[in-house]
Amino acid sequence: MVRRAGHSAADLVRLITCHFPGFRDACVYKGHQVFLYKRAQILVGDIYGAFKGQGLGKFDDISQLTMFADYRVPVTLLEMNVLEYTEDLAKKILAKNVLEPGSPEEVEIRACTVQAVEMIMAEMRRTFTDQSLVPRSIELDWFLWKEGEKRRDVSDP
Repeated sequence: MVRRAGHSAADLVRLITCHFPGFRDACVYKGHQVFLYKRAQILVGDIYGAFKGQGLGKFDDISQLTMFADYRVPVTLLEMNVLEYTEDLAKKILAKNVLEPGSPEEVEIRACTVQAVEMIMAEMRRTFTDQSLVPRSIELDWFLWKEGEKRRDVSDP
C-alpha cells in the first residue's frame, strides 16, 4: 500500500481510510461531515519518521498532513494560552466529564487544535527569515505532544 501511494502522504492516507474502516476518523458536526483522520495520519507520520523521510518513508507531500487531532496537544496549547475554553467546557473537563467521540465539544476541540497549529505554522513562515527552521505540522505536533507528555502528571485533563 505504501508503494502504491507513490511517495504521496495524502494518497496513502486516502488508501488507508479506504481499506481500513477503523482509520476513518469522521463525524457529523452541525450537519456537515468532518474528517480528521488522526489515526491514518499518525500511521503515515510514523512511517515517515521511522524511515527518516527516505525509502518507504519518502513522501513528496508530507507537509500536506495536519497535526494529529488527539487529546494531548489541546492540553498543551491550553496551558500555553493558545487555546481557550468556554467556562462551561472548562468546568466539564476539570470535572473529568467524558466528552463523547463525535460530540460537538469533542469535535470543536480537535478541529480548533488543528487550526491553532496551522496558525502557528503560518506565523512561523511569516516571521522566520530562514524558512528551513520552520517545521512541518506533524513535526510541530510531535514537539507539542512530547512537551505535553512531560507535564502529564501536573496538567489538568
